Formats: sequence, C-alpha cells, structure tokens
Amino acid sequence: MMKKYLLVLMLSPLFVFAQSDSTATESTSLTKKEIRKARPHYFEIAFGSDASKFRDFATSPLTYKGRTKLFTVSYLRYDENRESNFYVKYNFGNYSIDNEKDPATASVKTVFVGYSRLYKLNKWSNEKWNYKVGGIFDLTGNMRDNPALQNNSFGAEFFNTLFVSGKVTRDLSRKVNKDKKFLFIKYKRKPRKLWLSYRLNVSLMNNTFRNGYIYSNSSSTINHATIFSGYEMKFFSGFRMSAALDHTIEIKNGSQLRLSYLWDAYTTGGDYDTFVMAHHVLQASLLFNF
Repeated sequence: MMKKYLLVLMLSPLFVFAQSDSTATESTSLTKKEIRKARPHYFEIAFGSDASKFRDFATSPLTYKGRTKLFTVSYLRYDENRESNFYVKYNFGNYSIDNEKDPATASVKTVFVGYSRLYKLNKWSNEKWNYKVGGIFDLTGNMRDNPALQNNSFGAEFFNTLFVSGKVTRDLSRKVNKDKKFLFIKYKRKPRKLWLSYRLNVSLMNNTFRNGYIYSNSSSTINHATIFSGYEMKFFSGFRMSAALDHTIEIKNGSQLRLSYLWDAYTTGGDYDTFVMAHHVLQASLLFNF
C-alpha cells in the first residue's frame, strides 16, 4: 500500500504541471471564462459489440465467454488543450462455458459510470501531435444470474477505480483539395478534419465490494434476507487497466463520427475468491456538436 501512495505522490506534480502549463498558454489571449465558453461540447451516443469473458474462483474455476452489447451515452467538452468526459455505459448479454457434457449459461448486466479529465502537455505537443495527461474515476457494477449454480444463482459485485491516464492524438486532417485518380476515374478529395488517438489508463487505486465464496448468504434461511449480508469493502484490491483506440472524423455542423476499439480488464485481490473479467469492444459513436 505504501508503494501505491508513493506512486500517487510522484505522479501528482505531473498533473499540476500539465494543468498549469495548459492554462498559462490559454490565458495569454482569452480569460478563463471565455475559454470555457468557447470550448466545444458534445453529446455522444455509441453502440458496441463486446467479446468478453470472466472467471469467478469463488464459485467455479470455469471461464465464461460471451458476445454482449454495449450502449453508451456521454457528455464531452474538449479541444486541443483540455478535455472532460462524463459517461454512462450499459453492457448486457449471455456468457457460456465450452463444455457439452455440462453446459451452463450466465446472464450478466454491467453498468459503468465515470468522469475523466485530461490536460495538454505543451512541452511535447505540436501541430501534428497532441499529448495529454490526467485521470479517470470509474464506478462499475456487475449483476450476474447463473441458474447452474442453483441456490447461488444470483450475484453482484462492485468496483470503483481511480486511474492515471495518458492520451496521444495524431492530426491526419486534409487541409487542401487533392485530385486523385482510380484507373480512368478522376475524383477529388475535399478538406476534412480527422484524428487518430490512443489512450491508456492504469489504476492507482482499485476498490471492490463483493461477497466471498458464495453469491448468496445465510440470511434468507432465517427469514431475514439481507441482500448485501457478508459483503466486504476492500481497498487497494486487485488491479485494472483499460485502453481506447479512436479514429474520429468531423462531419456536418461540427459533429463527429468515431470508430473505436476499447479494451478493459480487471481483477480483484484475494487468494481463493478472485474475480477476473476482460472486455474487447468494437464501437461506433456519433458526437452531436452543441
């Protein structure tokens, strides 16, 4: 635990440097209020297909795999100097095991709620490359229903994670008309704004709230059922990483179309009741410019 606190202390100057460096550059021409009002803001609607899997050693050593759906809504404000994002995601679908003799299917619903903020690193950035650093706070909750586990068929676990985050963006925009030719067909490529970006998030603190070896508990046997009886809150439990690869194109009226590959993997602590889960998502987003 002491090592993680030291890591936070070591990284905190980087956040302060990024924020002050960006603010200093912005304030040379505009006030903070004018900058805040001028910063573009978007409402995002996104749909994705998720190839994911999980394993819960508290109930079974088997690995469950599934193809689920992801729906996302978020509110973003960003430009080249700073960006913030408040999001809500809902992932749902069925998971199964590769065992013909003993088939089992689990229905899983996952909700993600989070907020992130990034600041430009002026020392490294230029017209083509943009570097930002910041963090994310994310709350994730799973609800699982697995009839094969009989009296332990329903379970839930909750995670909250503080990430340190870094993002690099490459500007691939076309600034002038370009004449092209395919075989004998001539065509013109008009100017267009487009970007390719990669973001990596690494957990500084991962906390869990879940039960031990079994989903349910003994409270129901004494006619006094308590949904979270036996659950424990564990701080600095396990580890989590996530990443996003985005290709963004500006369309009409300043709105944007974004195609993304998202990856998210997390594990809890513990010796015999560890829970691990990983998501691989292909997602299409439409960002409405306000």
